[in-house]
Amino acid sequence: MPVYLRGQIAKMANINMETLRYYEELGLITSPQRSESGYRIYSDDVIAQLTFIQNAKSCGFTLREIKKALTKASSGQITIGDFIHAIEQKTSKIQAEIAKREKTLSILEKLKQDLQIEDKQPEVQMTLRALHMES
Repeated sequence: MPVYLRGQIAKMANINMETLRYYEELGLITSPQRSESGYRIYSDDVIAQLTFIQNAKSCGFTLREIKKALTKASSGQITIGDFIHAIEQKTSKIQAEIAKREKTLSILEKLKQDLQIEDKQPEVQMTLRALHMES
């Protein structure tokens, strides 16, 4: 089985070496063994773990959520149903965030329109006075 040094594994996974060390500290990846000269040496398994971490992060999962999944997986306590449930929860959270952002966008668009009209509403005029931007 091939082994890799920290720089090699980081390059293969397209992450920097500090990220690799951080993931190791968090327990997200298997602790590497040491060579006779004390260098950390990593196996192909770490590449699979790093790929999973990167894919999960790109789907919006936090490092805490990823660690929880990896911990459960290593002890055989996670099922496909559990994974699907986590995905559904993440999807719901993202949909709620999108709705909130859309509402904010709508409020901003309305404010922009209110600022552009000649005959401004009293509350818009008060806002402009507070900002010393009376027109």
